[in-house]
Amino acid sequence: MKKYIAAEILGTFLIVFVGTGAIIYNETSSGGLTHLGVCILWGIAVAISIVSAGRIAESHFNPAVTLSLVLAGKFSAKKSIEHIAAQIVGATIASIVLYLIFPKNATLGSTLPTESPWISAVIEIAISFALMASIALTEILQIKSRFYVALIIGFVVFILAYWAGPLTGASMNPARSIGPAIISGHTEYLFLYLLAPIIGMLLAVPLYRFKRTNSKQSAT
Repeated sequence: MKKYIAAEILGTFLIVFVGTGAIIYNETSSGGLTHLGVCILWGIAVAISIVSAGRIAESHFNPAVTLSLVLAGKFSAKKSIEHIAAQIVGATIASIVLYLIFPKNATLGSTLPTESPWISAVIEIAISFALMASIALTEILQIKSRFYVALIIGFVVFILAYWAGPLTGASMNPARSIGPAIISGHTEYLFLYLLAPIIGMLLAVPLYRFKRTNSKQSAT
């Protein structure tokens, strides 16, 4: 197996295992971890994955991010297929492991809306746009340190999850939703969590043009 594929699998596994595992534990312990604690763990898991796997892979861990970077001309369309497949595999394995640990949990941390599907779709599009905008911002500002990039993106994930988690589950990541949905059988809203993050992140792609335009103006 190629090293960058293994890194994408492991990074996505860590994010989904820690994040949805925190949700499951919070449910089984009757709120013992609290919503704040769950969101903190999501942010930390994302940050650690970026720092650790970023040495080998591009640290996407998210099909919507991968597709957006392809459209922005920042990533190979050919390699994107491998990356997306790896992300889905990592998320699914994480959900299988969590099922073995918590076999009685009905949802395994699946993203299920508490609002109407339309409102939930709008929220998911908005927060996915915000997440992709933060990723683009690290390039616009030319932040080279992997640690600072991880800190920024992890913090954004924490904030967005804290706000939108009670409303939509705050997916922002099709792979994160696919894993728990497939293993738990709760696929009734999966289409929403596949399309909305992709739409939201694709809307942020023009920000990369802003960077290229600025670079050209600076050069002149």
